[in-house]
Amino acid sequence: MRRIVVTGGARTAITGWHRAQEELSDDQLAATVLAAMPTRPDLVMLGNTVGPGGNIARIANLAAGWQTAGAVTLDAQCGSSLVAIGQAAAHARMTGQTVVAGGTESPSTAWPDGERTQAAFTPAGFPDPDMTEAADQLAATYGITREQQEAYAVQSHQRALEHPSQYLVGEYRDDGPRDAQKLVNRLGTITSHPAASVTGLSAARIADAAAAVQLAPERDTPHEGVEVLDYRLVGADPQLPGFGAAPAIAALLAARALTVADIEVLDIVEAYAAQVLATCQHLDLNPASVNRHGGALAHGHPWAASGAIAFLTTLEQLSNMPAGTLGVTAAAVAGGMGTAVLVRKL
Repeated sequence: MRRIVVTGGARTAITGWHRAQEELSDDQLAATVLAAMPTRPDLVMLGNTVGPGGNIARIANLAAGWQTAGAVTLDAQCGSSLVAIGQAAAHARMTGQTVVAGGTESPSTAWPDGERTQAAFTPAGFPDPDMTEAADQLAATYGITREQQEAYAVQSHQRALEHPSQYLVGEYRDDGPRDAQKLVNRLGTITSHPAASVTGLSAARIADAAAAVQLAPERDTPHEGVEVLDYRLVGADPQLPGFGAAPAIAALLAARALTVADIEVLDIVEAYAAQVLATCQHLDLNPASVNRHGGALAHGHPWAASGAIAFLTTLEQLSNMPAGTLGVTAAAVAGGMGTAVLVRKL
């Protein structure tokens, strides 16, 4: 069986909604990271959730000069780019082709007037909660306090400041990570949930960004020294959509006869602190052991790109670790799903 390795990676800056990159469309953000890939791929797979449609992956790869490369755009909400990476690895393994996979999101151009809209995540008769209220409910269900959530968010900012991305390309710079300690206990809760505990500090802000990696069968060419082993996309409870990363990680590990003790590097998309803390509690993990380079609570959450951004932080951590070290990148998904990707240092 072919070994599928990461041969390159890049991300744009992660900037707040209607800030530095507000005039860049989804395909323009994506074209920036595609242009940074080491070679022309055979296929591009990009996630996107709120763009204008029209197969953004194809528009972006034409802009990159890749007329003969195929392209597909997929939507698995916050898990879009991780699903793209998992499917790209499977495609590369089956065909021997080179694939670029990731995600792109431009809420600024999707909602230029600042009025956000949201499609339904479930059919009539199923729970489809507001995402922040769902995070409040998840925190209440797992007994997670506001203080714990804000302390975790401060940790995310500190770590992001200490570990600027090695994969940043383009003319802009991240505008999110900061000294967040001064915000503790100063912001009000967001929703009217009776047990509201999520604040502006413990919820990731909306952001614009794109990120991608290039995957290919291992050949006598340079690569990042990391292979993609497996991935999973699972269904979970739509009432608690922020919990989906936990069953996805569990399913992925079970498929490989692994336990969380076997995983040295674990990154979970930080849409809300409550999501990460509940996942850690369920899997019996120390929250200090995950997201060691920070995450979306510090940078912001460009939904379809966030999984690939987290995946790049997994790669950064593995670069300094011995051969055989395992890493997992995971995300909860709106509508009650979860996805996770397993990698190994070569």
